[in-house]
Amino acid sequence: MAEKESSYGFEETMVTLTDEDGLEKDFYVDEIYEVDGRLYAAVIPADVENVTEYYVFRLIDLGNDDFEMEDIEEEAEYDAAADAYEEILDTRMWNREFEGE
Repeated sequence: MAEKESSYGFEETMVTLTDEDGLEKDFYVDEIYEVDGRLYAAVIPADVENVTEYYVFRLIDLGNDDFEMEDIEEEAEYDAAADAYEEILDTRMWNREFEGE
């Protein structure tokens, strides 16, 4: 699994997504990252205080700094993208603990 920093610059930190029932929900974009040459976004629900869940979407570059979030249908791809995000979270936690010493 290859993970590298993206050269893309993202300004928006919140997105509104529509679920399968047609309800709109706000999410914070927590991380934009690349795995095996594909771009992903990990988002967390905006309406919770204790974050225990996240969702991962594939990002499609539409050009002109526009991106579309796409569901990941294939389980293996989703697992790889979610595992990469978990590693980012672990690194973030490790860095916070290290800086606190």
